Amino acid sequence: MSERSSNVTKVLKDDGVGSIDIVNFQNSSSVNVSELTKKFGKEKSWAVRCTFNDRFGGVAIQQLPGEGNRMHMHPDAAECWVILKGKWKWYIDGRGDMEVSEGSIINVPSKTFHQITCIGDEPGIRFAVTAPDVEHVYK
Repeated sequence: MSERSSNVTKVLKDDGVGSIDIVNFQNSSSVNVSELTKKFGKEKSWAVRCTFNDRFGGVAIQQLPGEGNRMHMHPDAAECWVILKGKWKWYIDGRGDMEVSEGSIINVPSKTFHQITCIGDEPGIRFAVTAPDVEHVYK
């Protein structure tokens, strides 16, 4: 049986993210990414949940080159990301590898395995949006 989790803190921690804050910035009227970087560090991995309601959740995630997540899919929800900083390599099942950078928006349908890795020589920041506490199923 595949590993499964819908606990966002566990998912992020198991993906190697060091600092995780899912409370203090959630649903603030405005969240400034530069301020998050100052608070949590320029050279560390961190994640901050900025948006959470009964329809979707949004998490800003900074990772260092070589870091990313594990191959997974969401059985009941699509997911999208906005690249805020850096370069990322995406693998999306059925589409293969692609490289994206600041300003890119990536969409992955439900039930589609995908994996994300920060590449290049600087940390990357992405804003992930999907169903609240979405289930992750790992290969």
